[in-house]
Amino acid sequence: MNAIVFALRQGLRAVRRNAGLTLLLLVVNLGFAALLAVPLAGLLERDLSSTDSAAEMMYGSSFPWWSRFSDAQRGWTESFSPEILGTGFAYRNVELLLQGQLPLGLFARGEDRQGRLDPVILGFGALYLVLQLFLTGGLLAVFRSPDSGWKLRGLLHGSGFYFGRFLRIALLALACDGLLFWLNAPFARWVDHLAIEAVSETTAMALALGRHALLFLALLFVHLVSSYAKVITVVEERGSALLAFLSSLAFCLGNLLRTTGHFLAIVLLGAVAVVVWNALDARWETTGYKTQLVALLLAQVLVLARLALRLALLAGQVALFRHLTAPETGGGAA
Repeated sequence: MNAIVFALRQGLRAVRRNAGLTLLLLVVNLGFAALLAVPLAGLLERDLSSTDSAAEMMYGSSFPWWSRFSDAQRGWTESFSPEILGTGFAYRNVELLLQGQLPLGLFARGEDRQGRLDPVILGFGALYLVLQLFLTGGLLAVFRSPDSGWKLRGLLHGSGFYFGRFLRIALLALACDGLLFWLNAPFARWVDHLAIEAVSETTAMALALGRHALLFLALLFVHLVSSYAKVITVVEERGSALLAFLSSLAFCLGNLLRTTGHFLAIVLLGAVAVVVWNALDARWETTGYKTQLVALLLAQVLVLARLALRLALLAGQVALFRHLTAPETGGGAA
């Protein structure tokens, strides 16, 4: 427990001392999202122009307009739906992940391909992952010495310097994810068969949810190993992505409670941020453009909090790895 608290404290401290990094990532996220948001906004404006629905949409929703608009869409705009608003984005992302549609629909099975995202959305998602992979090298280079501050030039240098190795680590992680989905296919069919034959609805529900939860946890563990592989690459200046990945696997298994405990603590904080934001959003009535601007600001605060937690995770992992591998700690505190 002491090691988990140590990692959380060091991670949050590093983010506080380098607060500009969170703002930089927010600008990058907004700029990337604008590539699709701006064309979509123009489409909505043209469709709502000079209609009665435009006034209704200022004070609520108009289902007749939405039904007509949705039926007329083809291509990437078909993916725009109310389910991605509010907290729906979190559930939608988890659903797409478990269906194997992220990234690029590489692991989607035949029955999951019917609801597959448009290639434009999948392509943008893949480009975003590459962008984040690129920036991670510079971020970890900063968190290697968080008290020294950072400059944009140094951040970009670190990003470019480690990008090749990080890309190979990401490909190894994708290979592990592919293996998980390949093994999960017959397991899922077996569990679903047991659920169908179960005499109790509770048992059937538990089996269905349990096999999804098991896959989700396995994917999170692969992400954890991949993340520590990047940390090891930067902290120890490893040249081999494969050896860094194997070293990370050994480190995570050898310190399973500490590494997973720290990771799950950050995930829990992220979930709390979404719950708090949802409670505020539910109580805030948007009845015009002024209140809509406040709602947009609240949404960006949520994004900012999630980015800060992501940075705290990286910084905390660097601190935890050093703490547990330092000669004088002999494995670190429990």
